[in-house]
Amino acid sequence: MDTGTIILILSFGIPILIVVGIIIWLKRDFGRLSKFAQETRKRQAEAKPAKAKIISVSQGLQGGDIKKMIFFTFEINDGYSAPYTASAGWFVDTLRLSKVQEGMEIEVKVDSTDPMKIYPAAGWAVYTEGYNSNLSVDKLSGR
Repeated sequence: MDTGTIILILSFGIPILIVVGIIIWLKRDFGRLSKFAQETRKRQAEAKPAKAKIISVSQGLQGGDIKKMIFFTFEINDGYSAPYTASAGWFVDTLRLSKVQEGMEIEVKVDSTDPMKIYPAAGWAVYTEGYNSNLSVDKLSGR
């Protein structure tokens, strides 16, 4: 084989191997994310209903025109155990922000295995996993 043929093979072969490697990596990563999403949906479906009094509300940095990231501190009362405090971050429909003011009581779902995970019971909010309440506008601005 002459040098030109080797260079031609390498110039096409290496990029193809890199693209194939990236595709395999993405497929595995999306598979893990899909499994995580299925587990989260299952946990939310099995969650217990409860009432939550909103102790504090702060707007997060994320969000858009339709939904805003809102961080909550709740006083949870499930009717079986003593009321306790828990925090959650939800994406809330901006047209329903009036439903999530401090002092209001809303319906929630409490994870059956981790009572600190609080899911929304209504369709106007979406539970978010992994968002930190330290990213709220109030905390970043020093309030």
